[in-house]
Amino acid sequence: MKNNNLLKAMMVASVSLSALFTTHSTLAAEALTDCSLRDVPFSSSLPAYDVVMRPKAKAIVDQYYPGVLAAMPAWILNESMPSFSTLITLDQLLERAGVKDDDNAAAMRKALAELPVTREDKIARCARFDAEPVSFELGDEPIQVLIYQKINGYDHGDSVTTATANLTKLAKEMGYGVSVSAKGSAFTSENLADFDLVIWNNVSGDTLTVSQREAFEDYMNNGGGFLGIHASGGDSVYFWDWYRDVLIGAQFIGHPLGDNWFQDASLDVTHHDTGVADGIPSRWVLNDEWYSFSDSVSAKGYDIVMSIDESTYTPGKELEMGKDHPLVWTHCIGAGRAMYSAIGHRKEVYNAEHNITLLKNGMKWASGQGNDTCQ
Repeated sequence: MKNNNLLKAMMVASVSLSALFTTHSTLAAEALTDCSLRDVPFSSSLPAYDVVMRPKAKAIVDQYYPGVLAAMPAWILNESMPSFSTLITLDQLLERAGVKDDDNAAAMRKALAELPVTREDKIARCARFDAEPVSFELGDEPIQVLIYQKINGYDHGDSVTTATANLTKLAKEMGYGVSVSAKGSAFTSENLADFDLVIWNNVSGDTLTVSQREAFEDYMNNGGGFLGIHASGGDSVYFWDWYRDVLIGAQFIGHPLGDNWFQDASLDVTHHDTGVADGIPSRWVLNDEWYSFSDSVSAKGYDIVMSIDESTYTPGKELEMGKDHPLVWTHCIGAGRAMYSAIGHRKEVYNAEHNITLLKNGMKWASGQGNDTCQ
């Protein structure tokens, strides 16, 4: 990594939040991590998983809404990871079931808030996060890439596998070294300092503990690179404000469903300064699942690389963003470079010519080897 020794020194020297994280004396440290929601009181704004998988909390929901949870599809309330119920709050889950936000809901919330968070509850909340050390055997390539693909929420299956294979192939063709991990515990200051670029390959759900988050934020601020792909910006709710508001920069609100789930649409190149769009036609057509966001990142000054023309597909009234509907963008975080592409649900798009060019250019720019606009 460029300025590798300096970056490593800065990151290792920074005070780890985990060292400041006070563990309750009754907790067995070896059974817990510093997961962000560990000590938070029960509420309907927690991930649904952290409520309905705990017997006493589930009993409260069942008391006020008998049969609602039992009627939920198994894929939503899957007990093992990945589970879609980590991606939505209990409020969102009940809204999907047609439950009204009324006095009954208020009474349920009050009962949940009064429920003690036990040691067992805390262990269960942290069980989907990683604590065991991860190390990497790096080659002598001058540029090192980490492909991160931990999934706690929605698993894109073959698309993740295809993306990993093609990204690895592209990186090696570019002379880059590649490491792959599905462990959040790979995110330490020492590990990250060895990588010029971290690619989040369809990561879904909350996957990093507090100390792992802090290590990644330090990495980005001190000159690291990030390339987020599709589902890495597609969660319905986030419990890490920096990730949503700064790194990605926008809140996903949905995509077309049913017969309109996958559609041909025209994509327009809107920005060239970074070189990310080099070699891609000014307008091209692709078939994929098309994300919409609550707001356009253009309002934050992020560089829009590509946008989607809503007149060429059917987003649905609630998902319309109008003429300013970005799909690919870049921006700087401190000295770091961040790029996000909403393209990538279908495995076929990782073999699409122009998307391959986009990913190749993106890896080059985000790793600091292209037109580095963040120095």
